[in-house]
Amino acid sequence: MQSLPPYLVITVCAIAAIIFGWLEIKRRKRSWIGLRLAAVLIAVVALACIALPLKYNTTRNIDKAQKHILLTPGFAKDSLPTDANIHFYTLDASVKKRMAKAKLLTGLDELGDSIGLHIYGDGLKPYQLEQLEGVPIAFHPSSKPHGVIAASWPEKVKAGDNLQVQGLYNNILNKKIKLTLKGSATALDSVTIEPRSEAKFNLSAKPKATGELVYQLYVDTALQGDVPVQVIPTKTLKVLMLSASPDFETKFLKNWLAGNGYAVAMRTVISKDKYNTEFINLPQANINSLSATILNKFDVVIGDLSVLASLNPAEAAVLKQQINDGGLGVILRADSTDKKTWLQNGFAVDRPSGKEASPGFISIGTQKSRSGKLPVGAAYINHNNGTQALAKTGAKTVAAIAQAGAGKVVFNIVNNSYSWVLGGDKEDYAWYWSALISNAARKAEPDPLKITFSSLPVTGEPVKFNIDRGDSGPILINNERVAPEQSQSVPFLWFADGQTTAPGWQTLQSGGHSALWYAYPGDQWLGIQSAQKIAATTAYQSAHPILSDVTKQIQEKIRIDVPKIYFYMLLLAACTFLWIEAKRLT
Repeated sequence: MQSLPPYLVITVCAIAAIIFGWLEIKRRKRSWIGLRLAAVLIAVVALACIALPLKYNTTRNIDKAQKHILLTPGFAKDSLPTDANIHFYTLDASVKKRMAKAKLLTGLDELGDSIGLHIYGDGLKPYQLEQLEGVPIAFHPSSKPHGVIAASWPEKVKAGDNLQVQGLYNNILNKKIKLTLKGSATALDSVTIEPRSEAKFNLSAKPKATGELVYQLYVDTALQGDVPVQVIPTKTLKVLMLSASPDFETKFLKNWLAGNGYAVAMRTVISKDKYNTEFINLPQANINSLSATILNKFDVVIGDLSVLASLNPAEAAVLKQQINDGGLGVILRADSTDKKTWLQNGFAVDRPSGKEASPGFISIGTQKSRSGKLPVGAAYINHNNGTQALAKTGAKTVAAIAQAGAGKVVFNIVNNSYSWVLGGDKEDYAWYWSALISNAARKAEPDPLKITFSSLPVTGEPVKFNIDRGDSGPILINNERVAPEQSQSVPFLWFADGQTTAPGWQTLQSGGHSALWYAYPGDQWLGIQSAQKIAATTAYQSAHPILSDVTKQIQEKIRIDVPKIYFYMLLLAACTFLWIEAKRLT
């Protein structure tokens, strides 16, 4: 039961003392007036002491064998010590049911100034560890939890791109389990995890709509957790194609770009300083001479090595400036020319003699062309520092990427990707060129607000926000203002605390910008929550370990409630005296 504010108790009792004292003074019979006033004062003071939470400081001896053990979910009973003088505590009602002799706490402050604490089970969340205020601990973690213990997916994907959900599953059962990614109650992808194994998984789905979507990950028929994602409408990419002469590869690529909503401008060399130009999904413009104004309108340039190496000095200089400073992307198509350009720097092509390699599948990252093998010849790109393989056939790199200032350069030696289309395999063709263009294209302005979390944001619990932002204005979480704290080492990083009671999409606003984040129900992603608690508590133990066992009795300062019985006795005695005195006077 919550105590009344001390100032209210004192005020009421002071007024009562004045009133009752005045009544005693006004009596006509003034015998024993001093004792009567003293009795009134004692009664009022006793009443105030009963209402006030009076405590006093004292010390107590702690024996070296005495242990304070905090039990958390996931603890094993057979791992607990059976020594004497052990005190068990817990914050969880389900643990209290398993361990009846554990004292159920409402907060860690009830532990007092403990000289050391042993924690068994999954441990505590970061906000709970802060409440320990540096108390040294010894952590006895539970075994690795069953279920998904790690998972990641992009918080935003572009419309038309696949959503990739990757993670780690720990199956402690003696049977196979099936992980299924669902959307709108429809199974979209699945994978099987073998018994008694820890396995990585990768599930994918292509969103059918834009906006805020929520998928679900199921283990057999049980929901593991929500998979929220924001699907962003695609921006129309503007592509400038520079070709030395018409060929099949250029023709098929131009047609595919036009058919998939890209804005395309094409310049083909006819003779020296004479060009044929073509515009698709773009207004016509003069692109016979490349300038900063022209190049600034495009996101990526796709060109043959021969034509890019033949640019006049002014065009070559402005192209380099736009790549390095403006973030323009370039896809460089290798051909038979012997001319060199700075765009080739870092890309070493090996052309071994002999029989050409058999057609093979192309792989980009973890994905591989589904049905179409491609004859790419014997040439391949050697790895150099500063370059990264983008597409491979077997162990050979056929497309690589390098950072060039603010922009990126993709070097591609596949000159017959149109063979996929001729063979009816349009899906692999689209997949390949989408990957090359998306990796090379000029990047959009970064989000003005970026939110990360130290642990999974769960409803009903404090949430710690890590916020990247460019201003220092107020921050509102779900339209409620919070007090942020700026990082001492990273000026654009801010920390804030918040909480929500409703699961689902939430908002954070700062400086006129808004960002979305997702709060999960407390019963979702339990394996991840357990793994995060184990990691957080292990880190806390490293910073605040119990250095050694206590070898003698230690005096601990404690605050003890003053027993109310004494004040009840004083109140009863004073009231009895006043009653008897009143009877005598009448």
